[in-house]
Amino acid sequence: MRMTVISILKNTVGTADEPPDQGKEYIKMANSLGTSVTTKKLEMKPVPLLVVMISFEPDGDDGRQICSTTKEYWYEQFFGDNGLTLKNYYKEMSGGKFYFSPVDVNGSDVKGVIHVTLHCKHPDLLQQENPDKRTGAALYVVAEALKACEPYVDFAALDKDGDGFLSADELHYVLVHAGFDYSGGKETTPELRYGVFANSGRLPDEEDAQGFPGAHSPRVGGVKLCAASKGSYTLIGEYRKTQYGFLPHPLGTTAHELGHAIGFHDIYDYDRQVKGWPLPMMFSVMCNGCYGLIRPKDKSERMPIMGTCPTHLDPLQKIRSGFTEAQLAEGDGEYSLYSILSGKYNILRINTPDPAEYFLLENRQIEGFDSGLYRRRVIKSDDGKVHYEIENYERGGMLVWHIDKDIFDEFSGIKRTNGSGLWNGDGETQRETRHNPGVVIDYKNGYDENGLMKDDGVFLQGFPDDPFYRAGETFNSNEFISAATHTKSLNSFPDGIDENKYNLKIEVLEDTGSELKIRVSQTY
Repeated sequence: MRMTVISILKNTVGTADEPPDQGKEYIKMANSLGTSVTTKKLEMKPVPLLVVMISFEPDGDDGRQICSTTKEYWYEQFFGDNGLTLKNYYKEMSGGKFYFSPVDVNGSDVKGVIHVTLHCKHPDLLQQENPDKRTGAALYVVAEALKACEPYVDFAALDKDGDGFLSADELHYVLVHAGFDYSGGKETTPELRYGVFANSGRLPDEEDAQGFPGAHSPRVGGVKLCAASKGSYTLIGEYRKTQYGFLPHPLGTTAHELGHAIGFHDIYDYDRQVKGWPLPMMFSVMCNGCYGLIRPKDKSERMPIMGTCPTHLDPLQKIRSGFTEAQLAEGDGEYSLYSILSGKYNILRINTPDPAEYFLLENRQIEGFDSGLYRRRVIKSDDGKVHYEIENYERGGMLVWHIDKDIFDEFSGIKRTNGSGLWNGDGETQRETRHNPGVVIDYKNGYDENGLMKDDGVFLQGFPDDPFYRAGETFNSNEFISAATHTKSLNSFPDGIDENKYNLKIEVLEDTGSELKIRVSQTY
């Protein structure tokens, strides 16, 4: 889950429960092609999306993999007006201002969705056969798939600015590769022999990636598609391994990867060098929130698979993308925080003595797509085995986000925004010191004396019992320690500001759910 041109790296496979680890080759290659982006303001309007189902039918049986889902399935998941769909997800996050709409297609009975067949081997096998050109092999298949779309889409008509390129503002693509997705594991079946790893990426403008013939941005219908400086693609495997076997890929992965395509950054820890490193976990789709689900209240009913109800984006990237604006707290006083579905959703910003550090407050209730928020209870059986039981939160409340702009901007994208800070962006050398995360939630009762996520033995680390502040409770910044610098409240203090005298308190005065009335006081 990242914004790169690397697409299918078996040695970076994670589990269905958590994001995958990164490999050095992956990081080095991504940086060399300049694929890290800065979260940008989006134009608040529907953006055309083309969904391409890709089957592989080479001359022989090796590398053959045919799609078995339907175009109707993908249309409903991405463009449906009812329920947990991609369209409703982005509309809810943006207050109805931004979402993906199906592009007009020719020769397809389902708007926005086409099915193409490539007479080449599945990229999984191509990569195995070309171990020194794995990236090039994967990008060659992406380019071939885009060229196969020409009979269905008038790409030139979508080039609104007439520059000969289709930008991310003009068209997005989701490429559904027949087979399975390695994000759910390595297992194969006689029917699902080949896999890909979900990602969002770009194609070199002219030069073939790793010298693999055809691995560059194609010109289709007179315009260049997915060129490195202009556009991007999103790629997923058709199926994913779940607790019920292989099922069509759920929504969460695509919501996350399309987030990269429009400028969002991963905010999980690629390094995983430190257990309990402070992360937003379920509270951002760019961390673990892409695995959200709503468990039936009757526990005897079938559990949904992870990713069927992705949770909202973190407030920093909501603001930077233009989905909402921050309300600046003008000094000490009383303010109101409104929930997402209240019709008045807001994010309150509190500045600090350090110009780069500030706090964002929001009212996150268990409603809409945030109904997918959950904690994970540790269950120990009599024979000593441990498993985890998912429990959706019953009530929400105030979340306090600690933002360090300088850290976020320096380590954004592939450069490990929230990482524990030992890897440099090139994947080859190591930093001498760790850096604090740029985006952190100060969970209520969530951290230990070292600034790491608390392990209480009852709930899995990073999935706290109750992270919210409600009526009668007070956030006290002095109770939070920076994980790298071990300073109280902030990561650093300007000259003349005494760490021991600084304090931010936020008291929740009233709580109706949709509205939280709070009192802010800051001293230094």
